[in-house]
Amino acid sequence: MKLTGRLLAAGAGALLVAASVMAATLLSTPLPFLQSLSCLPAVTARTGSGYEPPGVAALADAVVRYATTPTVPQQSFDEIGMSLAVLRRRAPLRLLVFGLGHDSRLWHALNPGGATVFLEEDPKWYQVVRAQSPFLRAHLVAYRTRLDHADLLLASYKNYPSCLPVPGAGDNDAPRVRGNADCPLALHNLPPEVYQNEWDMVMIDAPKGYFASAPGRMAAVWTVAAMARARRGEGDTDVFLHDVDRPVEKAYAQEFLCDRFLVSGTGRLWHFRIPPASRRANGTATGAGGDGRRPFC
Repeated sequence: MKLTGRLLAAGAGALLVAASVMAATLLSTPLPFLQSLSCLPAVTARTGSGYEPPGVAALADAVVRYATTPTVPQQSFDEIGMSLAVLRRRAPLRLLVFGLGHDSRLWHALNPGGATVFLEEDPKWYQVVRAQSPFLRAHLVAYRTRLDHADLLLASYKNYPSCLPVPGAGDNDAPRVRGNADCPLALHNLPPEVYQNEWDMVMIDAPKGYFASAPGRMAAVWTVAAMARARRGEGDTDVFLHDVDRPVEKAYAQEFLCDRFLVSGTGRLWHFRIPPASRRANGTATGAGGDGRRPFC
């Protein structure tokens, strides 16, 4: 019995030492250690110009954060899993997220070595999240739209040439976003880095869209569609739109992100894979209103 007790004590001690070493390694090992983690892609290089890679330490910090607070991300397990599948395949990448929230640490940590940028419209909420997570790269932005104008904007945007693909321009037919104040749906005055980078993945989970005077997501959807159409780099743009159970999100997704580019959906989240104008077939989809065409599709 004494020998058995000593063996058990020795085994427990060995396990404790091993666990301590593993924890220390997880928090201090450089980025290539991710190659041994099955839940994330192997990441050996970064693509974000001038950004510090979050690395394993940020991932560990996010895990501890969500494990010790009753506040959980706004999206469901299945919804986050759908986005994670793209991150596993494409990371490190350039990720643009509309909205700051309880899940911001998560998106930051799940893109190690990449560039993750957040756009938030609520000044008070911006200050709250930035105080909790000062390491996030986030910008406070303004919108010109109102949710109660969504139907009018959708019915009339074709009357604005600046909102439409440029006829006869071939692969360069995407409407301009930066400085395009003539188009009521264009987010024309975002921070310069939003226009200077091509975004591999975009998450549209803001701005607010559940009361009449809220900005709604109309301009965000149009702007992302225009930027994806203008892409020059390799690959397509993976776009995720949340709250598609609401009529405005659904209608604008069909008009600008296009049913034929919808690749999957779960819960209240749709995933579109949008090719640039240079890699898509000609032709437009039939719409229900106006002249019966969806110029972006």
